[in-house]
Amino acid sequence: MYIDPMTRYSGRERRKLRVGYVLYQLVGHLLTPILILVLFLRSRKEPLYGENLGHRFGFMAAKNTGSVFVFAASLGETRAATPVLRRLLDRGETILLTHSSASGLAEGRRAFNTEIEAGTVVQGYVPTDLFWALSMFYTRHKPKLGLVVEAELWPGLLMAARRKNIPMFQINGNYTQRGFERDQRLSGGFRLLFWRLYQMVLTKSKERAERYSAAGFPSDHIKLVGELKFDLAIKEDQTKKAETLLQAAPPHGPVFEIVSSVEDEEDKLIYVLKSLRGSLSPCPHVVWVPRSPQRFEAVADRLRQEGFTVAQRSACLDDDFQIKDGDLWPDVLVGDSIGEMDFYYSLADIVFVGGTLNASGGHNIIEPLALQKPVVTGASIHGILYPAIEAMDAGAMQKFDSEKELALFLAKTLNNVEKMKEFRDKTLGFNSQHIGAADRSIEEIALYLDNPNEP
Repeated sequence: MYIDPMTRYSGRERRKLRVGYVLYQLVGHLLTPILILVLFLRSRKEPLYGENLGHRFGFMAAKNTGSVFVFAASLGETRAATPVLRRLLDRGETILLTHSSASGLAEGRRAFNTEIEAGTVVQGYVPTDLFWALSMFYTRHKPKLGLVVEAELWPGLLMAARRKNIPMFQINGNYTQRGFERDQRLSGGFRLLFWRLYQMVLTKSKERAERYSAAGFPSDHIKLVGELKFDLAIKEDQTKKAETLLQAAPPHGPVFEIVSSVEDEEDKLIYVLKSLRGSLSPCPHVVWVPRSPQRFEAVADRLRQEGFTVAQRSACLDDDFQIKDGDLWPDVLVGDSIGEMDFYYSLADIVFVGGTLNASGGHNIIEPLALQKPVVTGASIHGILYPAIEAMDAGAMQKFDSEKELALFLAKTLNNVEKMKEFRDKTLGFNSQHIGAADRSIEEIALYLDNPNEP
């Protein structure tokens, strides 16, 4: 069962690990004043960053002990972890849910508001990766085990857990090629050694599993369980509200949606919209949901400057998704809300997923596919190779090397009923082929939940 991670290292590797860790901690302490300044500056734009600064240094009050510690850094990781967290709660576990970003904290509050009020989920910011802050955190909360979501590798988090004999797992493991190459470059590759501090890695694809193995993690403790996001429950209240709204105020034409866009691809997306406006009549309606709340107003203002008529969700729809003011279908409807993605997806005919027309590697394509919405992306999909390759093989997704190619495809497809139906039909059943990762993840960690420190 529990394996002391230090048994996985040779004597030479242990020395290299210790030296690297001391240097890492020295640098971390030197950079701490800069971190505090960054948090202060970010809190001026996003007030949640200013909350509970003490959490960042281990001073989070312990309301429960013996909980399952979960580190879901940001919004995407929190969404991915949700199916596993639901199953843990069903087992009677209590959860210590932590994040490093304000968007992760907000999503956790939204998803587990009832459980937070009941005390079965305790939520806050994860401590900064300083040894004393983490030691204090673990001493206070005494978690039975830890689950780190996606691709986070925090040496202090793992070393402090090892000293307390807390088994740590990476779930929905998403170690990318870019991350692997970065770890190889840093300080002669010493960072790769820290991967072995995980008790087990539960990952989503064979390609990811091979990368963990190449990093030196023992292959017999890498488990292929699939992608957790396939197990996310569809918010049927939102899909029904979208259906009702479409019946009450039909767009009278196709709807193209842009989701999870980031700032440095906005110019390219505006090029696409201008191209569609110049080549199609009537021009498709657009729903645009930027990834960051800080871009909501900026995107709306930029579109107005470019001559588009714009409405924002907060201005034209009430809390129950009923029209309260103005035209629901201007040129562009900007989605300036959080936690309503199933509503937005349900309005669309084709969905562009952002982080793909720059070098980000792509964001979540699973949610639109689960709602049988065909997906288009740019060329940068290294972060979502699984399930992007499977989706492309099924014909449910298409990627394009440039915004020009994307615009040409959309111009040929959006006003062609047969092409639209053919593209959408390729999404049917795709999601159902991949569900089950959450149950498989729980099966792998079940023995540790019952006997976390048993050798």
